[in-house]
Amino acid sequence: MKVRKENEILFLIPETDLIANRIEELRDYFAEQLNAHPDVSRILLDVSGIGSVDSLGVNLIVGLYRQVTSESKTIEIIGAGENFMKVAGFFRLTSLFPVKEKES
Repeated sequence: MKVRKENEILFLIPETDLIANRIEELRDYFAEQLNAHPDVSRILLDVSGIGSVDSLGVNLIVGLYRQVTSESKTIEIIGAGENFMKVAGFFRLTSLFPVKEKES
């Protein structure tokens, strides 16, 4: 897992699938990073290294969205591959926040 900060933008870059056996670790990591960077106004979740997302992964993303928006910040998903876009469409994540496809 990586994190990068540019001005008021925090890039969260999980390098593992968003699946059940990794959710607790990822949730703790996201919370640590948000607490460590209270001055950011925008969160970009870079999912370009993600191959699989299960329903608990979707719940993790929605939880992250709720936490970020409760702090009056914005969130966006970037680098989404074809499979991630299918999941995002199925769970209507795009109705909550922008989901941008990986650039070819």
